[in-house]
Amino acid sequence: MKKLLVIPLAASMLLLGGCSLFVGNTYTSQALYYDYSQMEFIQFEEPEEGQTVAVIKTSKGDITAVLYPEYAPNTVDNFVNRANDGYYDNTKIFGIFEGYYAATGSSSEDGTTGASNDGNLIENEYTPKLWPFKGALCSISHVMGYGDSRYMICNTIEFDDKALEEIRAIPDKNKEQLFPDELIEAWAEHGAIPQFSGSLTVFGQVIDGMDVFDEIMSVGFDSETYKPNEDLTIYTVEITEYKRG
Repeated sequence: MKKLLVIPLAASMLLLGGCSLFVGNTYTSQALYYDYSQMEFIQFEEPEEGQTVAVIKTSKGDITAVLYPEYAPNTVDNFVNRANDGYYDNTKIFGIFEGYYAATGSSSEDGTTGASNDGNLIENEYTPKLWPFKGALCSISHVMGYGDSRYMICNTIEFDDKALEEIRAIPDKNKEQLFPDELIEAWAEHGAIPQFSGSLTVFGQVIDGMDVFDEIMSVGFDSETYKPNEDLTIYTVEITEYKRG
């Protein structure tokens, strides 16, 4: 597998100069082609009995995320297989990028390696039913439009008046507002990284352990390498089923 350069990954994905969602004067994302009549917020629904969940056991505590194989089958299959074969055992959170997300899922401590079922990158899987809300699991790699075993857990931008104005000003192909107000309001309420909409595969959502994630995000990072200021270990990822009650 080709190697991921950690800093370019952050720069290419996040456009960190403020909240701007534009590349030049054009917003480039599969979100331009979504049928927003199909939009849903299933990440805030209680999982169904027996739905696949992942328990990410970290040095700060456990984070439990529900997975969505019906919307991201290839990405989830790879994630589950890597968890079951122990690939994630004793790996590191290799980057906390400007406080926007924590990146992990690499066998190398600097995030330069990834793995997949067949050794090839996995083409991104897009849907208007999953969004990069705070706590969303998103697949990443060294190539835009593709993922592998590496993934991030999203934090959030600051939804101040300027950010909301910028988001509402993003045009669709007909020069009208792209993102529905309902979606923008949900982002502002729950936290999100709107920049990732239609650009990354969202394949899971944290349903327990958000306090652990917040503690991870609070350790700080090196401003040049984005390496966390503390050693943060993923002891293992256990795949199980959701049980109510």
